[in-house]
Amino acid sequence: MYNNNRFGNNNRSHGGGRGRGGRGGRGGGGNNRFTQSEVCNFFLDNRCNRDNCRSPHFLQRLGTASGHNGAVKDVVIWDARQQAFTCAMDGSVRLWDLGTMKEVAVIPQCKTELDSLPVQKDKKSSEGVASLHLEGPHLFVGYEEPTPLIPDIPVGRIQCWNLENPGAPPMELMVSPEMPFAHYRNVWALTVTTLPTGAIIVLSGSADGRIGYWLYDGATQAFKRAGVMEGHTRGITRLKTVQLGATTALISSSMDHTIRIWDLSTFTCGTVLSRACDGHANVVMDLEVWVNNGEQYLISTGLDHQIIVWQLAPPFSQVFKETLDSPALSLCATTDAGECPVLLIGHDDGSVTVKELPSFQYKMSFGKNVTNVGHHDAVRRIIKGPMHTFFTASNDRKMMAWQIKGKVADIQN
Repeated sequence: MYNNNRFGNNNRSHGGGRGRGGRGGRGGGGNNRFTQSEVCNFFLDNRCNRDNCRSPHFLQRLGTASGHNGAVKDVVIWDARQQAFTCAMDGSVRLWDLGTMKEVAVIPQCKTELDSLPVQKDKKSSEGVASLHLEGPHLFVGYEEPTPLIPDIPVGRIQCWNLENPGAPPMELMVSPEMPFAHYRNVWALTVTTLPTGAIIVLSGSADGRIGYWLYDGATQAFKRAGVMEGHTRGITRLKTVQLGATTALISSSMDHTIRIWDLSTFTCGTVLSRACDGHANVVMDLEVWVNNGEQYLISTGLDHQIIVWQLAPPFSQVFKETLDSPALSLCATTDAGECPVLLIGHDDGSVTVKELPSFQYKMSFGKNVTNVGHHDAVRRIIKGPMHTFFTASNDRKMMAWQIKGKVADIQN
């Protein structure tokens, strides 16, 4: 356990140097993402053959999974098989072997090209598959596709695959036979949790701004929609569940610039974090829950270039805020090889920034445009894996695997 709960450097509580600076020199301040090389870039790409390399061997790319024909939206790890699922705008879900980064299987989840009338010159397409969640042997897939009843307009759908019986057809989560879909718009976020009653609940966030909750019905052996949580006015970008004392809570972020905290015993929203309380001023793209020294914190980021840390206890006060030099789309808290906490931040230009926690001290950045190793388009998702690994999914149609092999303390900047 890392015992320091002081966010930011001692001489600043709301960020520091914010300049981008030149890529060949220091420039800017402590948060500059494009300084001269802080680590060995040859090691980053598994090409360092120097016996006495003086640059820290901190991070290494393990492999790249290529095969999607559209932006990769999400990735989940199947630990039991050492495999990973990805989904993309091409309408497919793909399974990868993490030892070889080779494709194992392809699930053509949905049709992305929509039927068009003869008078329409341009082909129209849907957003494809937008979200994944793996819970035990069950893979939940959120996507957009028309239904036979409404063949011209795509709607949000959810299917659940039983990985222990892959030959069986997936379970469809739908409102009713008369409304054979999950949401009016695409399903951008999925999560699953267990209530204190023991009931398993599926939570789905849609581009329509609504959050559906689904309970399993043993009699029909299907998930039934038990209700909808309303309050957001734009699409849901991320869902996280957390235990707040005796309360099981859901945290949602949205394109409406807000974060909401919901009580899952009553399915009501008790807290809204918005610009009115010095929150985000643009789309909130991702959330991360970080536990340190027995205290829970919520880290949020978005298109307003802000990273904000909130205390996850009433009154949910803001404890740290920092301005980045570009929009951030994804977050992941993990640890280095010495078990010291670090935060990974995915940006719209394909780069990923590494910061030490809780100091938020800048350590390094990597990406095709920074170190010539990594993604060259927006990093949509970063997830933690075993043994100090993490995985990145990008608009460049690739998923990459990485492993932290060094200590952040060895990076001097």
